Amino acid sequence: MFPTVASTAPYSVVFLTFLLSQFYSTSDALTCYENDDDGKIYEVTNSSWNYCVLIPATSVRPNSGRVFGVGPSADWTEAYDHTFALSDKVYKILTVCVLEKYDFGVLAPKFSGLSSSAEFMFRCVCNYDRCNSATSFSDYLTALKDDNSL
Repeated sequence: MFPTVASTAPYSVVFLTFLLSQFYSTSDALTCYENDDDGKIYEVTNSSWNYCVLIPATSVRPNSGRVFGVGPSADWTEAYDHTFALSDKVYKILTVCVLEKYDFGVLAPKFSGLSSSAEFMFRCVCNYDRCNSATSFSDYLTALKDDNSL
């Protein structure tokens, strides 16, 4: 009996080590929804992401909602980092939404004479798994509230 237990012990240790390594390798990774150009939505896990993003669909472009993950290597996330750090046991920030203006005329002066050299983008970020589950703003806010209700 003892030789059998002793001979299987290394396998169980290896298996346990494998399971723990899988758990810890994914525990720091954020899972966000991403959609492709056809609107199909996928669940994607990436350890370099800190935030899930929603660019909501608009009444002008109802199928234009985008969801994806983002981290500091692809975006300037310091403002989000600071804002979400304000959360505590009593108060929790669930999302940060910003309306941004990009003035491409400054980057490319030959476009500065065009009347629409500036573009605007409204987006929201959240910082827990699958928090960008909706592509419309109203559904997004409802989902965040439901996810965080007692």
